[in-house]
Amino acid sequence: MHVGYPRVPVYCPPGFTGRYTVRPGDTMFFIAQRLGVPLNTLIAANPHITNPNLIFPGDVLCVPPAVAPPPPTVECPCPVTLGDFINRRVEVTTACGVVIGWLSSVQADAITLVLPKTSQIIVVPCKQVCFVRVLRGHKGE
Repeated sequence: MHVGYPRVPVYCPPGFTGRYTVRPGDTMFFIAQRLGVPLNTLIAANPHITNPNLIFPGDVLCVPPAVAPPPPTVECPCPVTLGDFINRRVEVTTACGVVIGWLSSVQADAITLVLPKTSQIIVVPCKQVCFVRVLRGHKGE
């Protein structure tokens, strides 16, 4: 162990996701990749590491929040093949959760579901659809 090591930050700023303890073989580049943060962001978040090319096992790093991927620039149309499953029970996954219903229609920008128990009509914009799974059983079952 080197004199003055391990280096530990006095505190990590609010909003940071936690701390990371450097392990043998780690580099700032590989740590940034593993944590999903840009290398420059990781370096800037750790001013107590004066030379980011020289880190030691036991050093503690502040972990900034991971960078979310940018939203798609072009809206995707609903897959035309979903039309093959009209009147079938489907499970639609969105960022807000999961909806199960009967697939009623497929438009270029949205799909329409009918909820089984209430017959409520739900319109889900295609840009919010993460995944559609066709469930067993047909309408009326």
